[in-house]
Amino acid sequence: MTDMTPEQITKALEAGIISEAQAKTMRAKAGTAETDLAQIGNEDEMRFLRSFSDVFIAIGVGIFGFGLSVVASLMGGGLSFLLAAAVMWLMAEYFGRKRRAHLPTLMTALAFLIFVQRGASALLGDMGLGGDITAALITLGAMLLFYWRIRLPFCIALIALAGLYLAGAIVGQIAPEFLKQQFGLGLLLSGLVIFTVALLYDMNDKHRTTRFADNAFWLHFLAAPLIIHGLALMLVNLQKEVLFGFVPMVSLNRGDAAIIMVIVALITVVGLAINRRALIVSSLGYAAFAMGYLFDGTGMNFGTIVAVTFLLLGGAIIFLGAGWHTARNGLLKILPKLPIFPPPFDPNYKG
Repeated sequence: MTDMTPEQITKALEAGIISEAQAKTMRAKAGTAETDLAQIGNEDEMRFLRSFSDVFIAIGVGIFGFGLSVVASLMGGGLSFLLAAAVMWLMAEYFGRKRRAHLPTLMTALAFLIFVQRGASALLGDMGLGGDITAALITLGAMLLFYWRIRLPFCIALIALAGLYLAGAIVGQIAPEFLKQQFGLGLLLSGLVIFTVALLYDMNDKHRTTRFADNAFWLHFLAAPLIIHGLALMLVNLQKEVLFGFVPMVSLNRGDAAIIMVIVALITVVGLAINRRALIVSSLGYAAFAMGYLFDGTGMNFGTIVAVTFLLLGGAIIFLGAGWHTARNGLLKILPKLPIFPPPFDPNYKG
């Protein structure tokens, strides 16, 4: 087994075939450094999903977490939610530390975050301490501890989410009216801060070969909807309506829908420039929503509008995905030479 490549050693470790100690010994014998554990290959290789088994388990974790949430609510919340968070931590110990199964661990981490937040908020409220800020601090601290223990990249985005909760609690305490009146601006600034941190990770790993790339991926995935929704709240007039007499929904006029499409297009260009598909993926829902309202009033019925929207959006994604590197190389020729723009993809890059 000592003749295995660093990539094979990492995959064996993730599959639970060998232990951390064995992997360290094998890397040492192979003349590799300890940092090889962070290797993930090129920017198209993701460790997020290894097999359908991970999907199957993740579905189970999601259903179990929902049931646990209901039970905790029936038991009065507060301490019950913190106990539920402890259950999710134990599950993360198994799926995250032992099996290194990213998708099931992501589900446990998200449930852990929600349970800690709900438990801390309810418990502090029951004790008469008020404390949105204190609850937010507890939630952020719990997620930092979770990341220190589990060490999987998506935890970085959940830490950022907990940080947003803390920032919102602080601003809500100091200037509650400002938060209500400038919510869109708050979302935009939050998204830009997270995007900047993601760029810092990317600038330290331009060839997407270490865990920095995974950390940045999740931050970009979180930043895009915050930026788009923040801009939408600031620039367009979201109208409320009720579908079928009971389903609340927001709607756009065609001019505002066009503005949303321009924002999504700009996000797409930025994603192409910095070589990050995650920005585009997390903005697809906004694109589909806006395209639907652009076609509204053309005489097409609802089913036709949905079909045409999906055809055009899916075709655009296929076209961009197939020609990603060609389009990006062309874009780099007209962009300034800045460190935020990684070099063209090199499949032979070895680090």
